[in-house]
Formats: sequence, C-alpha cells, structure tokens
Amino acid sequence: MITQTKVNEYYIGPKAIFDQNFIPPKVLYREKETKSLYSLLKDAFSDGFSLNILYQGIQGIGKKVIINKVIKDLYEFNYESSQIHKITINCSEKSVEEIMISLLSEINSFQNVNFAYKTILNSKISDLWNLFKLKCKKFQGNLIFIFNNIEDIKPELFRKFLQYGKETNINFISTINKVIKPTTLDLLAEFDIKKKLNYFSYKELFDILSQRARLTFSHQIDRNLIEFITDLIFEQYVPVPGKGIDVLKGLYSVLNQSTKRDNKEIISIVQNQFDASHLIDEFNILSFFSEADLLNIIFLDNLSNFFLSSNNYYITSDDLIDIYEISCESVGYEKSTEEFSSIITTLTNIGILNKSQRSLSGLNQYSSKYPIDSNNFFITINPTQLKAIADSIFN
Repeated sequence: MITQTKVNEYYIGPKAIFDQNFIPPKVLYREKETKSLYSLLKDAFSDGFSLNILYQGIQGIGKKVIINKVIKDLYEFNYESSQIHKITINCSEKSVEEIMISLLSEINSFQNVNFAYKTILNSKISDLWNLFKLKCKKFQGNLIFIFNNIEDIKPELFRKFLQYGKETNINFISTINKVIKPTTLDLLAEFDIKKKLNYFSYKELFDILSQRARLTFSHQIDRNLIEFITDLIFEQYVPVPGKGIDVLKGLYSVLNQSTKRDNKEIISIVQNQFDASHLIDEFNILSFFSEADLLNIIFLDNLSNFFLSSNNYYITSDDLIDIYEISCESVGYEKSTEEFSSIITTLTNIGILNKSQRSLSGLNQYSSKYPIDSNNFFITINPTQLKAIADSIFN
C-alpha cells in the first residue's frame, strides 16, 4: 500500500530492483565482507601479486553486490583506479565454447578492436585459449575476472584460468551457490581465500528490503507490507535479499501507482512469487473445512471478514480473541481457553495462519486470558479465497 508523503530523498528509480548489477549507496550488514575484499585487492594491486577468491552462498544472498561495491570503490578511491579492468562472466548453463567466446567479447569491449565473431565461432578450444591469452597480455594495469556460478563450468577449464592468473598476476573472484556439484569440490583447494556468506536475521532482511523500496519508489511504502514480505520469505524460502527483490519486482506496477491499492491484490501477487507447493491449497483447506465443527467454520469466516474489511496484512492476538468470542456468541458456545488455543494451533499447523517473526518472544506474554505465543499473525491464503470456501460450505 502507498502512503502519500513528501518526496523520497533516497529515490533512484526502478533500476534499484531491475538492474542486476545495481549497487546500493550502502551495502547493509556486509561491512566486514566489503572491507576485507577491498583490503585484499588493494594490497594485491600495490604489491603485484594475484589472488583467487571464492564467495559461496545461495543465489540472492548478496555475493555480486559485495564484489561490485568493492570494485566500484577501488575505481573511485584507489590511486590506481584508472588501471583497473573488470571482466564479468556468468557461467550458468554455458558450454566451454560459449564461455570462451563471451570472455573474448568482453575483453574486446575494453580494447576497442573490431571483433570478427564469424572467424572464431568454429574455432578449436585450443585456438580460443591462445587468443584469450594474447588479448590478456595487451592489458595495461590490473585485470580482474569475475566468474559467477562456477558450479556450471568444467573444473579442468576453470583450473586453467586460475593457473594462468597466478602466472600473469591476474586476480580471479568467483561465486558459487551453496549447493555444490560433486565435480566442483576438487576446485576448492585452488582458491587462496574462501568466504561463505551467512543468512540474514529478520531485522537485517527487513532493513535491506526497506532500503530497496526507498530507492525504488518516490513515495513511502507501507512498513507492514515489507514486514509481510519478510515474514513470507522466512516462512516459505530462505532469508536472502534476492527473493525479496524478486517480490518487489512483481509488485512494481501496482506500488508505483499513486492510487491506494487493496491489500488482497497485493497478497495475491506476493504469494505468486513463491513456490506454490509450499503454500496451502484449496484442497487442503476444503479437507479441513469438511472435518471442522461449526465453531471452526464460523471462526474462519469471521477471520476472512477481518482481513477483507481491515485491509491489513496482520492480525493481533487481541483481534483473534475478539473473533473467537464473537464466533462463540453467534452459535451459543461457551468460551474456552483450551479451545481457543487449539483453534490457533490448528490453523498455524495447516498453514492458514503463521506467526510473525517480528514478535516471537515468549509464551503467555501477550494475553493472560488466552495463552498464545505470538502477538502478530499473517494469513497465507488470499482472504477472498478463504471467504469463498467458507461461503461454499455454508451454502
């Protein structure tokens, strides 16, 4: 949802989420990693030696951001900035020939030489390799190769690159996803430095996604929406910024409009960004409804009405208590602490409700009347869908 405020002073535009090589003004919670890489490369340039550095972590954890940020800083602040040349190659699903041709093409863009692609398309690997070495020799200054997704490159070829770097003082920085193919395990010994990036906490991930939202949109984005996205990432994925940025991409056309949007549409868009197999489906819900008693059905009907009318992403424990008591009164049931706890536990177990990570801190803290171990819950099914199922059961 959009709240009209003064113009956002941090605004950059849609490139903040759509540009894969975008570097935020400040790389949050990776200060230690950026300082370390900056120091290593600066020393390597100054002393004339080469390094083979590996960053390991699941896709979206921030490997490229760290590397691009450091090299940008070297361009801007290092006394040899005019002599730094960065060449980036994505090895994902590329053959040996495709990798070599991509490398030659990138090198050629620096050297401003007419590149006769047709003459090399059918060349042997040995000829491409010799041409690669010849072009590298023409560089003046510090040359850095960035190889992303090296799990998809043949180990024997990549080992040749690393060995050539040692012979010519060329630095190699590589990235690899957390899941390593058995064929790449032998390569690990070839690296001078190996860095494994850790996952982010809830607060860290929320701060990173909030930063990207501020940079992307000229107006303020509802804090609850960013928390909702963060909660879903923790519940349905792994805590990495890349997934949240993908969700913001899916929401861009909606959030970029000046009109106020219904959260039901936003919830649907957000949920579509996740693997459907991890989300509750209609069949499971219908199975639950078919076995549930009248109080449970009325409770879920009132729960869907709450989200449809309140336009919120979260429901508090106090609101859940109110819904339970109203549901009991509507069918003449006696209120029961154990029954209320059982309903909430059941709904969280089957995935209709989930506890928010922003408020988990201890059992019985939030209500002495009805013990519940979270103050905020979010719904993982579109409330319109939940309402339609409840109506079909009543009919």
